[in-house]
Amino acid sequence: MEKLTELVEILDKELGLTPYEARTYVSLIVHGPMSPSELAQKAGIPRPRTYDVLRSLVEKGLLIEQIGKPSIYAAVEPKQGLKNLLITMEMETLRKLEEKRKTVQTLAKLLSPIYEKSKGLRYERKVWFTRRDTAFISIYTEAIKNCKKKILVATTDPYPPERDILKAVKHVLKKGVTVKVIRSITSSWTKEDLNRYEEVIKAGSQVRYLDRKQIPLRYIIFDEREVILVFPPESESTTTKSLEALWLRIPPLAKILCKHFEELWKKSKPMLPILRQLKQKK
Repeated sequence: MEKLTELVEILDKELGLTPYEARTYVSLIVHGPMSPSELAQKAGIPRPRTYDVLRSLVEKGLLIEQIGKPSIYAAVEPKQGLKNLLITMEMETLRKLEEKRKTVQTLAKLLSPIYEKSKGLRYERKVWFTRRDTAFISIYTEAIKNCKKKILVATTDPYPPERDILKAVKHVLKKGVTVKVIRSITSSWTKEDLNRYEEVIKAGSQVRYLDRKQIPLRYIIFDEREVILVFPPESESTTTKSLEALWLRIPPLAKILCKHFEELWKKSKPMLPILRQLKQKK
């Protein structure tokens, strides 16, 4: 009896059946085909609810109905029945995701024009403190797209850049913006990561290799006016997503860091040959 109660709980909590549906399904597996009145008694379901529960289980592919007076219901073989249930759940999830996607698109169309009008107001402050999370990546990507002349990046990040960042870089390269990057790459990058990064280099991004230990400070400079300083993690095991960043709109600081960047640039070497060597080992 305890085992049956456990099965009902799993069907209810893990597979999304209602308690009545779970009890009905288990009862049919244990006792075999039954009429609605027999099921109501065996499964302890109120008789007015029995037909709704049975109809739902048939729609989910867990039961079959033999029409008659009365109709008789039987459980589908569990392997096939539960597979049917999973397919139904996947279809319902996809339907809900599609609804949410349409809602997101509608909201984006409504909110984006408002955002554009107020954009200048958001960046009047000279200092912003933020975490390097999904929201930060979005703002960073926007800053790349809005850059007019030059982006300089010195990074100790061992991980490949996010796809949205690479896409934004390609976008500004087409507009004639200069993009210069000093960084290292590691064997942890997949071949796909290396291919994507090579595409950006071929598109015009000037990238040079420097061991991360030789890069004392991690920063991004936009048009010699704005700077993002990214603070290193407390330990090597900390992921990039947990990093914190300081966004500074201080042109004198940007110019000082531009000089620092040029010094690092002189010490670095072309990235492309190193990247291709890594690719050959994959």
